[in-house]
Amino acid sequence: MSKADNEALPQQQNKPKQRDYFFDNVKFLLILLVVIGHAYRPLIDESSAVKAVYLTIYTFHMPLFILISGYFAKNFRKEGQNKKVIATILVPYFIFEILYSIYDHFVYSTSDVDFSILEPYWIMWFLFSLFLWRLMLPYFVNLKYPLLTAFALAILVGYVDDADQYLSLSRTVSFFPFFLTGFYLQKHHFEKLLNWFTPAKRILSVLGIGAILLLMYYLEYRSGVDLDLRRWLYFVFPYEDLGHSEWYAGLYRLFFIGLALMMSVMVLSLVPRKQTFFSQLGTRSIYVYLLHGFFIKLYDSLNIDDRITGSYQYVLITLAAIALTFILSSKWVQSIAHPLIQPNVQWFFQKKSHSTRLNKAIN
Repeated sequence: MSKADNEALPQQQNKPKQRDYFFDNVKFLLILLVVIGHAYRPLIDESSAVKAVYLTIYTFHMPLFILISGYFAKNFRKEGQNKKVIATILVPYFIFEILYSIYDHFVYSTSDVDFSILEPYWIMWFLFSLFLWRLMLPYFVNLKYPLLTAFALAILVGYVDDADQYLSLSRTVSFFPFFLTGFYLQKHHFEKLLNWFTPAKRILSVLGIGAILLLMYYLEYRSGVDLDLRRWLYFVFPYEDLGHSEWYAGLYRLFFIGLALMMSVMVLSLVPRKQTFFSQLGTRSIYVYLLHGFFIKLYDSLNIDDRITGSYQYVLITLAAIALTFILSSKWVQSIAHPLIQPNVQWFFQKKSHSTRLNKAIN
């Protein structure tokens, strides 16, 4: 090896890893749809078009969000990951579960504060389920057919009444296949997908999403089929509560799982791969997720949708949801909310040296 090669080698080794902006873009667009979807919820009974859009968003936005979360869970065996999961998922869950319970009491003037740590409050189910998925992952990867098992359990849990009564069990089991699918996906899978979707082929994705939008409208208003789409897409209610106690009711959930995966592929094909003006904002999606609920609950309690009439209210609500997403993903909101969302809890854990000495003493 030449002297020039020796001098160049350290520079190559120290070269910082280039950030993959694609996933930042995906996370921002998905959290934007989460906020828009929650903002649309009070309006869906007033407009068939808005409800069709709402249902289309719900076919994929959380399944894809969960799939991406699974993709970034590959280092679960790395040293210190258990502490990180507790610090970044479980601790914020407890903090915001308490905050939302108190906030709900004042906003809706309830008689008392209902602390339900084991029954996640509204949007908090995702954080709690994310913690459980990380706990389940080491066991499932040791199974012979982990994905098949996960999909089977997702369908079977719908036959269990009150499965979501505690620990958000129904959603945790029903959405776990998406998390596990994301875990097994590699970067080259995404690259192959994006390379296949040339600019000309992306038109197929646009047409496909438009077709799903029309399908949602048709199934909800024109088909005459007794299928409560909104509740099916939540992946939380047992089949009997959805009016389908037949033995084959699980096939409906299988259809919605397949629809979610198909929509996810089409949506991913349309996401920009390079850095955009919102790429950096996508790195703060957890801030938007945990904080936007305070604004949505206030908006819901004030019945603003009843005070603003006319078709322009839908445009106004959409613009407000977009603005809220940009604000909550800003740096200054991060600087303010950081102690709540990403608290420093290292004091809670044993120091490595002390833990090592303790293990040696025991052994």
